[in-house]
Amino acid sequence: MVATKDFILRAIEDSKPVFLNQGFQKVKVVDILTSTKISKAKFFRYFGGMLGIMELTIYHELSQCYRLIALKIQHTKNREELLGNIIEMRKKLVAGNPILKQYFATKDFFSTRLEPLKKAIKQNEGDLLQGFLEKYFFSEPDITYFKYCITKDS
Repeated sequence: MVATKDFILRAIEDSKPVFLNQGFQKVKVVDILTSTKISKAKFFRYFGGMLGIMELTIYHELSQCYRLIALKIQHTKNREELLGNIIEMRKKLVAGNPILKQYFATKDFFSTRLEPLKKAIKQNEGDLLQGFLEKYFFSEPDITYFKYCITKDS
Protein backbone atom coordinates (compact mmCIF):
# COMPACT_ATOMS: atom_id res chain seq x y z
CA MET A 1 0.00 0.00 0.00
CA VAL A 2 2.85 2.42 0.78
CA ALA A 3 4.34 1.78 -2.65
CA THR A 4 1.00 2.65 -4.28
CA LYS A 5 0.65 5.82 -2.22
CA ASP A 6 4.22 6.84 -3.08
CA PHE A 7 3.60 6.09 -6.77
CA ILE A 8 0.47 8.26 -6.80
CA LEU A 9 2.13 11.13 -4.92
CA ARG A 10 5.11 11.03 -7.27
CA ALA A 11 2.78 11.08 -10.30
CA ILE A 12 0.94 14.08 -8.83
CA GLU A 13 4.20 15.95 -8.27
CA ASP A 14 5.48 15.09 -11.74
CA SER A 15 2.20 16.25 -13.31
CA LYS A 16 2.10 19.68 -11.68
CA PRO A 17 4.58 21.37 -14.03
CA VAL A 18 2.58 20.13 -17.02
CA PHE A 19 -0.67 21.54 -15.64
CA LEU A 20 1.05 24.84 -14.84
CA ASN A 21 2.77 25.16 -18.22
CA GLN A 22 -0.13 24.10 -20.40
CA GLY A 23 -3.20 24.76 -18.31
CA PHE A 24 -5.79 22.19 -17.36
CA GLN A 25 -7.72 22.54 -20.62
CA LYS A 26 -4.81 21.94 -22.95
CA VAL A 27 -3.01 19.05 -21.25
CA LYS A 28 -3.12 15.74 -23.09
CA VAL A 29 -2.58 12.25 -21.75
CA VAL A 30 0.68 11.97 -23.69
CA ASP A 31 2.00 15.05 -21.85
CA ILE A 32 1.31 13.43 -18.48
CA LEU A 33 2.76 10.10 -19.60
CA THR A 34 5.94 11.86 -20.69
CA SER A 35 6.31 13.88 -17.48
CA THR A 36 5.51 11.00 -15.14
CA LYS A 37 7.25 8.28 -17.15
CA ILE A 38 4.24 6.02 -16.60
CA SER A 39 2.98 3.59 -19.20
CA LYS A 40 -0.42 4.29 -20.69
CA ALA A 41 -1.86 1.09 -19.20
CA LYS A 42 -0.59 1.91 -15.71
CA PHE A 43 -1.81 5.50 -15.99
CA PHE A 44 -5.34 4.41 -16.84
CA ARG A 45 -5.30 1.65 -14.21
CA TYR A 46 -4.38 4.06 -11.41
CA PHE A 47 -6.02 7.30 -12.53
CA GLY A 48 -8.79 6.25 -14.90
CA GLY A 49 -7.89 9.07 -17.25
CA MET A 50 -6.98 12.72 -17.38
CA LEU A 51 -9.79 13.85 -15.07
CA GLY A 52 -8.57 11.42 -12.41
CA ILE A 53 -5.04 12.80 -12.24
CA MET A 54 -6.36 16.37 -12.38
CA GLU A 55 -8.79 15.74 -9.53
CA LEU A 56 -6.17 14.04 -7.38
CA THR A 57 -3.67 16.84 -8.00
CA ILE A 58 -6.11 19.60 -7.06
CA TYR A 59 -7.47 17.64 -4.10
CA HIS A 60 -3.93 17.05 -2.84
CA GLU A 61 -3.22 20.78 -2.94
CA LEU A 62 -6.53 21.66 -1.25
CA SER A 63 -5.85 19.11 1.48
CA GLN A 64 -2.50 20.69 2.18
CA CYS A 65 -4.13 24.12 2.43
CA TYR A 66 -6.72 22.92 4.92
CA ARG A 67 -4.06 21.18 7.01
CA LEU A 68 -2.19 24.49 7.24
CA ILE A 69 -5.39 26.34 8.13
CA ALA A 70 -6.19 23.79 10.84
CA LEU A 71 -2.78 24.28 12.42
CA LYS A 72 -3.18 28.06 12.46
CA ILE A 73 -6.71 28.22 13.84
CA GLN A 74 -6.72 25.35 16.29
CA HIS A 75 -6.83 27.65 19.32
CA THR A 76 -9.43 30.11 17.99
CA LYS A 77 -12.57 30.05 20.15
CA ASN A 78 -14.70 32.83 18.67
CA ARG A 79 -16.86 31.54 15.77
CA GLU A 80 -17.01 34.80 13.84
CA GLU A 81 -13.28 35.24 14.21
CA LEU A 82 -12.80 31.63 13.13
CA LEU A 83 -14.88 32.07 9.99
CA GLY A 84 -13.03 35.24 9.06
CA ASN A 85 -9.67 33.56 9.67
CA ILE A 86 -10.59 30.53 7.57
CA ILE A 87 -11.79 32.69 4.67
CA GLU A 88 -8.70 34.90 4.71
CA MET A 89 -6.24 32.03 5.09
CA ARG A 90 -7.93 30.08 2.31
CA LYS A 91 -7.70 33.10 -0.02
CA LYS A 92 -4.02 33.56 0.78
CA LEU A 93 -3.19 29.87 0.46
CA VAL A 94 -5.03 29.53 -2.85
CA ALA A 95 -3.36 32.67 -4.19
CA GLY A 96 0.03 31.34 -3.08
CA ASN A 97 -0.45 27.86 -4.54
CA PRO A 98 0.23 27.84 -8.30
CA ILE A 99 -1.98 24.81 -9.02
CA LEU A 100 -4.96 26.08 -7.03
CA LYS A 101 -4.52 29.62 -8.28
CA GLN A 102 -4.58 28.42 -11.88
CA TYR A 103 -7.51 26.08 -11.30
CA PHE A 104 -9.72 28.68 -9.59
CA ALA A 105 -8.73 31.41 -12.06
CA THR A 106 -9.58 29.33 -15.14
CA LYS A 107 -12.34 26.91 -14.09
CA ASP A 108 -15.15 29.20 -15.24
CA PHE A 109 -13.75 29.00 -18.78
CA PHE A 110 -13.40 25.21 -18.92
CA SER A 111 -15.01 23.34 -21.77
CA THR A 112 -17.85 20.94 -21.01
CA ARG A 113 -15.39 18.04 -21.02
CA LEU A 114 -13.99 19.38 -17.71
CA GLU A 115 -17.37 19.94 -16.05
CA PRO A 116 -17.03 16.63 -14.13
CA LEU A 117 -13.73 17.91 -12.74
CA LYS A 118 -15.34 21.12 -11.47
CA LYS A 119 -18.15 19.14 -9.87
CA ALA A 120 -15.70 16.73 -8.23
CA ILE A 121 -13.50 19.53 -6.88
CA LYS A 122 -16.50 21.35 -5.46
CA GLN A 123 -17.59 18.11 -3.73
CA ASN A 124 -14.04 17.39 -2.54
CA GLU A 125 -13.64 20.82 -1.02
CA GLY A 126 -17.08 20.52 0.55
CA ASP A 127 -16.04 17.23 2.12
CA LEU A 128 -12.78 18.73 3.37
CA LEU A 129 -14.69 21.63 4.91
CA GLN A 130 -17.29 19.32 6.43
CA GLY A 131 -14.68 17.29 8.27
CA PHE A 132 -12.70 20.36 9.14
CA LEU A 133 -15.67 22.21 10.61
CA GLU A 134 -17.10 19.15 12.38
CA LYS A 135 -13.84 18.97 14.28
CA TYR A 136 -14.71 22.32 15.83
CA PHE A 137 -18.18 21.04 16.85
CA PHE A 138 -20.21 23.37 14.71
CA SER A 139 -23.87 22.60 14.11
CA GLU A 140 -25.06 21.51 10.68
CA PRO A 141 -26.59 24.95 9.89
CA ASP A 142 -23.28 26.59 10.90
CA ILE A 143 -21.37 24.21 8.67
CA THR A 144 -23.66 24.86 5.70
CA TYR A 145 -23.32 28.61 6.19
CA PHE A 146 -19.54 28.43 6.66
CA LYS A 147 -19.13 26.29 3.53
CA TYR A 148 -21.13 28.84 1.55
CA CYS A 149 -19.12 31.80 2.88
CA ILE A 150 -15.77 30.11 2.41
CA THR A 151 -16.30 28.92 -1.15
CA LYS A 152 -18.72 31.48 -2.62
CA ASP A 153 -15.99 33.35 -4.52
CA SER A 154 -14.25 30.21 -5.78
